[in-house]
Amino acid sequence: MPMLKYLIIILNDASVSFCHYESAKTGKKEAGMISYDNLNKAVAFALKNNLKVNFLYPRFRPGKKYEKLIEDVEHVKIVPRKLGGVYSDAITVLEAGDLRKENKVTGTENIILRLSSPELKILPAAVKEIARKGGRINLVIKDVENFGDSKISEYRKLLAEISGLLIKKSGENSIPEVNFLTDRLMLESMNNCDAGITHLTVAPDGRLYLCPAFYYESGENSIGEIRNEINIKNRQLLELKYSPVCRICDAYQCRRCVFLNWKLTGELNTPSRQQCRMSHAEREASGNMLEELKKKNFKGAKGIEIKKLGYDDPFEIAVKNRYSIQEFKNFNS
Repeated sequence: MPMLKYLIIILNDASVSFCHYESAKTGKKEAGMISYDNLNKAVAFALKNNLKVNFLYPRFRPGKKYEKLIEDVEHVKIVPRKLGGVYSDAITVLEAGDLRKENKVTGTENIILRLSSPELKILPAAVKEIARKGGRINLVIKDVENFGDSKISEYRKLLAEISGLLIKKSGENSIPEVNFLTDRLMLESMNNCDAGITHLTVAPDGRLYLCPAFYYESGENSIGEIRNEINIKNRQLLELKYSPVCRICDAYQCRRCVFLNWKLTGELNTPSRQQCRMSHAEREASGNMLEELKKKNFKGAKGIEIKKLGYDDPFEIAVKNRYSIQEFKNFNS
């Protein structure tokens, strides 16, 4: 079995999406709910294998019988805004419409904010609000496939603006956390999604998937039933060491989403040009922010270095110059 650390369980077809995929738009308690028997099997599997569970909730509570079973296992609840005030310890997922309704971020210290590229203009205001409350924002961009040259240029300007906000809000020992800028300051190695490596997903049909996105794309993407021996075909393609350029890249905050890899390039271990360029834009912005933080004697910046690079797409450089992996490594040093 893969070296799993946690399990994602989708409670209902209309459970909240916390990543790049879209879940079902509507759902009722009776329709699309994982059966109690399948939920019981999934919880038992997690307990037997010492796995934590991330439960994805729909817009309604699943009922006392389900909730009692959920509390039997160590877990995190990931919920839509409607349930953000119901479960005080949950991670709340917000969409652009949720921010517009109240004109502010509420209800949690850890927020997943899902925005499309046209909605990114509201991000600085959201960051300001979260910084004021001492929370953390985890940005998910829903339409990565649309990020061509003009969108990347806009994204760079936005990153610079938000970096300025964070620098102003930083103290001697702390800085507001936003995954796409501050994570790179704290990481010493890749912190990718690792679907199929550290986690698997149990869908409402009771079957296993690499991640929720593959379930919503097609039930034919299932990797099998819940059992102790899990056989993932060509599993090595999910591992960082089998992705030649990624394994020597230092855009450590890159999510390297397996689903987007597959959707946009047809290969599980090959990120799209869009993902690479966005991640390197974030890396560059983090580097610029780091230099400013050092001027402010921010203690968390000591000993960290983010080198300047002359590209934003490592694959383009490697192919253009016909570099071997060692040559590309030397190019970066």
